[in-house]
Amino acid sequence: MWTDELGDLRVKSAHRTLLVSVLAGFLAFPALAEITPAEERSIALWILRRGGQVIVDGLEKPISDPFDLPARDFRIVVVDMHGTITEPKELEPLSKLTHVRELYIPARVWSPVSDVKAPFADESFQYYQGMKQLEKFHAGLTTLAWLDIGDEGVKRLAPLTQLKHLRLNNTTIKDPACFQALVNLESLDLGDSYVLDDSLSPLANMKDLRRLNLLGTLVTDEGLKHLRELTRLEDLDLYGVRVTDSGVSHLRKLTALRRLNLLGAQITDASAEILLQFRELRDLNLYRSRITDAGLAKLHSLRNLELLDLRYSGVTDAGVRALRAALPKCKVTYVSATPTVSGASAAPAPAGKSQQALARWIQALGGQVRIAEGRIQAVSLVRVPFTDGQLKHLAALHGLEKLNLEATDLSDAGLESLAKLTGLRELNLSFTSVSDRGLVFLAPLAAVRRLALAGTRVTGPGLSHLAGWAALKEFDLTTTSVTNEAMVPIGKMKGLERLALSSCDVTDDGLAHLKGLTGLVALDLRGVDVGDAGMSALVALKGLRELNLTDGRFTD
Repeated sequence: MWTDELGDLRVKSAHRTLLVSVLAGFLAFPALAEITPAEERSIALWILRRGGQVIVDGLEKPISDPFDLPARDFRIVVVDMHGTITEPKELEPLSKLTHVRELYIPARVWSPVSDVKAPFADESFQYYQGMKQLEKFHAGLTTLAWLDIGDEGVKRLAPLTQLKHLRLNNTTIKDPACFQALVNLESLDLGDSYVLDDSLSPLANMKDLRRLNLLGTLVTDEGLKHLRELTRLEDLDLYGVRVTDSGVSHLRKLTALRRLNLLGAQITDASAEILLQFRELRDLNLYRSRITDAGLAKLHSLRNLELLDLRYSGVTDAGVRALRAALPKCKVTYVSATPTVSGASAAPAPAGKSQQALARWIQALGGQVRIAEGRIQAVSLVRVPFTDGQLKHLAALHGLEKLNLEATDLSDAGLESLAKLTGLRELNLSFTSVSDRGLVFLAPLAAVRRLALAGTRVTGPGLSHLAGWAALKEFDLTTTSVTNEAMVPIGKMKGLERLALSSCDVTDDGLAHLKGLTGLVALDLRGVDVGDAGMSALVALKGLRELNLTDGRFTD
């Protein structure tokens, strides 16, 4: 225990030493003398004649015309240099201003053209060190591909510990020392900057931070751990950041969040457990996430939600309808990926529980039924807007042998209804929102001979629940994102005769696990990254009669 405490003390001591060393050089300079009103006016005129704007004490509107400056003495409280063409060294007059509260500098001061750093760019930050009332500093909007501000420039902001709002888009910030002293920040915008996980470590001390923009940065799950205790955070933008469920778990204490952008995050329904704790959320972006209806159902408790983006996620029409019913005031942005059958009716429930009543209900929905000896043996609901809630009505069809649910609105949440259909021989769940998490409910269906999961969200881990299916003869995983991990349980399905892995993420290493499938007669590897090593693994499959290797990388 003493060793751990000693280590903590050393870390804290190192942080103090770093902070002191950063500040020491600046504190050695004498405090700036108050300039005369005449000098203040002269600087204001210089700013305006260059095309900038100022706001002076006692006024609210910006001044851009020298003739609009008040006749009385004044102090400049806002400086906006946008619209000016100024080199870094020419900004020296600003160093005399001590009452400025807001400062806006255009990007072209530091980078006149893309990826070109102006002379004296970093050094010019020293001109702002005397602005002891400065609360907002923006390195302005830019169309440049990259803004050449680096660690050496940003470190010169260290004396401005009172700073509350800082914007540094399109910059390169690697050294955590850049932010070490800025503990009073309430808003930090690092959008599209070269920022790494370690760069964020000082943020853990910014207890007043309310807005953080990490859009397009190189931050990963590891970097988000520095945000764990920022319980006052209200706006967090992780657009395009490489976030998974692991990263979202670091955010569980941020219950004050009102806006959260997770566009493109590879999060699943597991993250919904965290998201449902953010009861103050007004705006949530889950565009291109892997959230399905099962996770979406958990978000029904977010009563304050006003905007929700679900485009190209794993949810279905049914899941969106259920959410809209639960949150009628929430504007949901969603693009349906499920083609529907013309005239299909979403009847709420069958008229009864008899085989005949269920058959009529399925047909009314737009599906097809085959009945033999008074019982339903086969059901097809292909492209019918059939939902998780409706699937439960099929749970009583114990004589069902074939079930085709391709391109329906099913997700993991509905698969539990299939667990009792142990007589199933054929099951098609292709192009639904089913993922690895739902496959556990299919484990009891060991009599299935044909299983189709093409175009689903299955990647591999869930297939371990099906490894014991000795009766499985045909397995279709076409256009899924299954990886080499999936080949381990598939390699245990000794009865397989036909396997389709077209356009999957399997490599030579994964194919090695198929050596034991000696009964395999057909293998589809179109668009799979098969090389010479993979070809050698296939030699063991002596019974193969059909092999598709289109677009492989093997040599002659």
